[in-house]
Amino acid sequence: MNRMVKHYCMLLLLAALAVVFCLSGGMATDVYLSLSSHGQRGQLGLAGFVPETPTVDESKIGRDIQETLRFDLLFSRYFNLLEDGPFYSGQEEQLKNWSEQGADMLICGKIKVKDRQISLTGQLFDIGSKQVIWQKTYNGDLNEYRHLAHELNDDIILRFTGERGIAHTKIVFVNNHTGHKELYVADYDGTNIRQLTYDNSINVLPTWSPDGREIIYTTYRFGNPDLYAISPTGDKLHPISQRQGLNSAGAFSPDGSKIALTLSRGGAPNLFLLSRTGEIMRQLTNGEDIGTSPSFAPNGQEIVYISDKPGYPQLYIMSLSGGNVRRLSARGYCDSPAWSPRGDKIVFAMRENGSSYFDICVYDLPTSRIDKLTQDEGNNENPSWSPDGRFIVFSSTRSGRSEMYVIAVDGSGIRKLGSISGSSFMPDWSQ
Repeated sequence: MNRMVKHYCMLLLLAALAVVFCLSGGMATDVYLSLSSHGQRGQLGLAGFVPETPTVDESKIGRDIQETLRFDLLFSRYFNLLEDGPFYSGQEEQLKNWSEQGADMLICGKIKVKDRQISLTGQLFDIGSKQVIWQKTYNGDLNEYRHLAHELNDDIILRFTGERGIAHTKIVFVNNHTGHKELYVADYDGTNIRQLTYDNSINVLPTWSPDGREIIYTTYRFGNPDLYAISPTGDKLHPISQRQGLNSAGAFSPDGSKIALTLSRGGAPNLFLLSRTGEIMRQLTNGEDIGTSPSFAPNGQEIVYISDKPGYPQLYIMSLSGGNVRRLSARGYCDSPAWSPRGDKIVFAMRENGSSYFDICVYDLPTSRIDKLTQDEGNNENPSWSPDGRFIVFSSTRSGRSEMYVIAVDGSGIRKLGSISGSSFMPDWSQ
């Protein structure tokens, strides 16, 4: 037990495992583990999944699921992953092997493939007590193996943090490889890219609804920059706002009942609050100053937005009633702010005075400190938060064309997201 505390520093069970675990039926009560606050990552073994029958299909799918889960667990940055041990089939010698590597917990399980259907049983095994402390079975079609791995990862993260993981989430973005700006959707890791619109027009600024059932975006398909909503599968499409002039930069309230967006209606672009079906509830900004790029606070009572009131675009915060307007001091041209799901930070793009490029910056609300996450490597724009507030997706021209990248909120671990020809920009991360 001392070794486990030293390496993993977790509180395992609140009542000495006063829970009944059943290998065939799962748990009677949910049990949540806690990661240490000392900055140490958990020592987690990944043993893979034992095929029910050692067929080629089961063995291959088992390896594919293990590789997907491996990426998800490493992406989360919660664990040190150990992978050189054997499959676990119930033998004590196998556990001893994992223990000697330093693993405190072991992910293992079984897989069955029949008639192109997968049954995946994932288990979380406590090596110290030699007990399965969590188990769940996932079922799906053979071509959904990545989805099953993502679901398993997110449930494992839930057990350690109390918050579900983000591997099940998706990213919508704009790409122009067809010669037109169309919407695309990808898994959070940049795989499974599929085209959503086929308008042969200009579609920009996509945003997920909180419930994941709709994506709103501005389209020039009918000549005017209108705000439309489309389902994530692309089979449902309907207008939200088709008023004369701009209907752009739409943003959902956290409960999904309202949309803040920019309307010009033949005059200066100002911010308005609309119902989800498009009726104007109130005007939020007035005058000749441009108001755009709204983003709601997690409490739904405030928005951050861009205004050129000082003569160049700057960050502002206002209450949803239209009052309590205040400027957040920044050192250059600001664009596309997004409020953190945790409420304490705002990410935005900024071109500092004297610079030729936009960089991704984070404004810390409690301290008013601004941290730059990128540094003059092309233009870095349109940031969007992961739903857990730990990562940011954005577009960057650092490779010579605009592509999507993901970075941790502390500026570490940047990686390119996906591979698709043309230029990709304006990403938005689902909940």
